[in-house]
Formats: sequence, C-alpha cells, structure tokens
Amino acid sequence: MENEATEDQIKAINEANDLPRDYDGAMKGLNCLMSNAASIANWKKERTTNKEATAEAAMNALLKRSNIDISNLSVIHITGTKGKGSTCAIIDSILRQFSLPTFLFTSPNLVHPRERLRFCGQSISKPLFALHFWKLWDSFFSTRSHPCDMPSYFRYLTLMFFSFCTTSDLSQISPSSSFSTALRPIILEVGIGGRTDPTNITPQTEVCGINIIDYDHCELLGNTLESIAWEKSGIFKPGCFAFSVDSQTKEVQKVLEDRAKEKQVFNNQITYTPTLPSNYHLTLDGAFQRDNAGLALEITKQYLTHHKIAIDEDKIKTGLYNAKWPGRAMELNNIKLSKSEDNIKLYLDGAHTINSVRECIKWYKSKHDIKEDKGEKRVLMFNCKQNRNARELMREVWKEGGASKGGNKGWDRVVFCNVGVGEDLGTEWQEKNREIWGELEEEYGKEGKKAETVVYGMIGKGLDDVLEYGRKNKGRRVEVLVTGSLYLVGGVLEVLIERGVLEESIVDL
Repeated sequence: MENEATEDQIKAINEANDLPRDYDGAMKGLNCLMSNAASIANWKKERTTNKEATAEAAMNALLKRSNIDISNLSVIHITGTKGKGSTCAIIDSILRQFSLPTFLFTSPNLVHPRERLRFCGQSISKPLFALHFWKLWDSFFSTRSHPCDMPSYFRYLTLMFFSFCTTSDLSQISPSSSFSTALRPIILEVGIGGRTDPTNITPQTEVCGINIIDYDHCELLGNTLESIAWEKSGIFKPGCFAFSVDSQTKEVQKVLEDRAKEKQVFNNQITYTPTLPSNYHLTLDGAFQRDNAGLALEITKQYLTHHKIAIDEDKIKTGLYNAKWPGRAMELNNIKLSKSEDNIKLYLDGAHTINSVRECIKWYKSKHDIKEDKGEKRVLMFNCKQNRNARELMREVWKEGGASKGGNKGWDRVVFCNVGVGEDLGTEWQEKNREIWGELEEEYGKEGKKAETVVYGMIGKGLDDVLEYGRKNKGRRVEVLVTGSLYLVGGVLEVLIERGVLEESIVDL
C-alpha cells in the first residue's frame, strides 16, 4: 500500500473497491488497508537508513490527492506517553461549555473506529463515516501510482478526520445545536511520538501540550527519555503556545526547553502546569487524572484568551466535572453478565507501561482496603502485547496488587485472555504469561496464597469464566480488574455491548 504489496493485498484493494458504498462496506474497506503494526515495521526500516525521515512529504501528497485543505485549522495538539487522550477529552469538555463546536481526533478506539472522529463529544455517525470514507477512497483509488498506492489504516483515519472537520455542515451534524461563532476548535491527539506522526501535518498550531514522558515505543522514539522527549516535542510550531506538566524529569525539561527555542514557540519558552487545584472537582477517577486536568485547564484558558473569549470559571468547572474518558480508571458496578447475576464489579484501565500499571494499581487499591478481607473475591483479567515486558508489568500487578510476600490477600483468580472478539486468536502468549505469573508467585508469594489461573483465546470466553466464577461465589462481591492492554479493555466493552449489558453510548463523551 504505502510500500511493496503482495498479491493478496492487491486483490483485497480491488475487491474493496466493489463493496457497497455504505458503513459496512466502509468498515471492510478500512480493514483491508495496511495495519498499524505493518506501518510501524515499515517505518522502523526507513528510520534505520534515514534518521531525519518525516511523514510530511507523504501526508502532503495524500492531502493533495484528496483535495483536503487544512491551511486554516484552529489546532490544539497534544502528545506525551501517558494521559494525552484524557487531556484531549477534558479540553473538549471544557470548550463545549463555551458553546464551541469541537472536533476531536484520538486513538486507538475502544469499540469502533468512529470513536476516533468526534463532534462535540459524540462519535461520528455511521452515515457520515461512510460518506467521508468513500469520498476519500474514490480519490485515492483513482490516483494510484501502483495497485496498492493507498494510505495505511492510521493515515486514512487521520485524513478522514481532516475531511470531516473541514467540509462538514454543522447543521447537518447536529441539527438541534446552535453555535455563536465560526470558530472550530480542532483537538488532535498524537498517535505515536509527535515529530513524524501523521497528525503533525497541520501547517500551524495554536496551542501544544505535552503530558508526562515515559518509556514507550522505544524502537521508534529512542531508548532514553531525552530522545523520546525530542521526538514528541516535534509538534511544536513557530508562534504556538507550548505547555507541559511540571512533573517531567529535569533531563526531559531541558530537551523541551531547547526544542521550544529551536521551534520558535511563543516567547521561545514552555510553560509548566501544576496538578489541578483542589477547588476544581474532577469526576474522572485516578489521582493521575488531576495532572492531566491541570494541563488541560491551562491549555484551554490560553486557547480561549487567544480567541478573546471571556474566561467563565463556572463553565470551566462544569466542563471539568462533566469530562469523561472511557477505558481509563473506569468502574462498572453490578454488571449483570446474565439476568440472574449482579454481584460482579468491573474495574477497567488500559494501562500498558510499567508506570501506568503502577498508577492503575494505586487507583484500584484506593477503592478499598486491599489488605482487609471482607469476603470479596478478586479477579485479574490481563493481557499485554508481545512487544511489552510482560514480566515487569505483572510484577507491578503482583507486588502492588496486595499479593506481596507476607501473606496479604491478593488475587483469587487470574484470567489471561487474548483480545479476540469475534474469533479465537489462540493462547500461546497467554500460556507464556501464565508461566511468568507462576514464577512471580514463587519469587514473591511463598508465604501467601496462589491464584487459580486460566487462559482463553477470546474475550467472550474470558467473560464467561468470570460469570461462572460469580455464580460459584453467589452472595459475595466479585471484583474484576481488567488491565494491561487498551485493546483488552475495549474488547471487554465491545462484548458487553454486543450482549446487551451496556449501551453503545458508554464510549461517548
């Protein structure tokens, strides 16, 4: 597609061109494009020979082929290793209180790709998704230089978002809403890194924000915090207002400050934001969200001031209070996985780095005294991608989750589950994780209890296991922590929606 293609890929593209021009056809067409994993692999190869390679030329060529004009967008751009999605959602929530028509682009999605393209907190509708997908498809298909000259999955969705926010008639998207200004805030969450990310193609940005920098995607961004910070601060644009959380390391701050001068941001300096002051109430759970909210608050105030919109503290407080970000520090009480069972409580957090898992466990422990046995049963539902350090992630869950050496009450059952929703994806990696868990029990839990462990190749079977465990423990609270992968969290929500347990609106803001 964006590289050499196989005969199967060529066939898939040609067959997709004959699909019905509706939403179902659009989804099939989208899924035949180059996957994120394949795109990253190609990008890694390119970076080995060209360290200065950027996505700018490729994205500009795609914008030209699709006739999308992004020259006048009013952009807020957010990157970081953790919390960037939450920060975007909080910014969106506050700006909506000022009757501004917000467009929000985030990734990855939890349940369906429409979540990535939002207007005023709501996912793009199926008809509009299909409209923009097929409009772009026809443009790209008709201008191919070779049979698979089509954008990759992530680039395609990024371009769809730009088409959505630049060409949409607001009265058609939201007929019941009225907006007092022509201003359209465009809130972009970076996919990976910043400098080379497809979202970094906008010619100007008004406000940039950088959440905490941590180790992630090191094969692309480098093996030091300094190199990762250098890549992420590539979103800085001349004249933009630059912000970052004040909890960055001194080494990261030095990189950000140097890059702010190099990129000639406003006043050649970056502003550091404290955690959200105590007089602001945040519904989003988890102590770490207050750092994200502190960054979002200052970015939003700067954006409003830049556009000469009066700061209304009541509207800001309402926006903070109403902010949602599903899949992170998320509680679901009394989940009825069947008509007869309601003793199951789910805690879901898509944490997938060591520090984010550590924060997830802090949040989980804050919900109850994990050392006190009140008769409840504790279940861990876990998955992580194979490029993650599963041992270190599970070590944090094991040690901090209460099952530390000394016999504290820990996990009663651990469900290692692959992320398949409609199909069984196998259990080879899950079996390896179970083996690692057993080693951790030997290392840390010799004096404590050992958890029952099971493995499944698809999420539905994992949830059925939890349901059966709930039946066996009727009359006792069964608390289930789902973590290690945002794809696992999203898959759990998707299965619960399919089963009628949850409404699809659970992923709306």
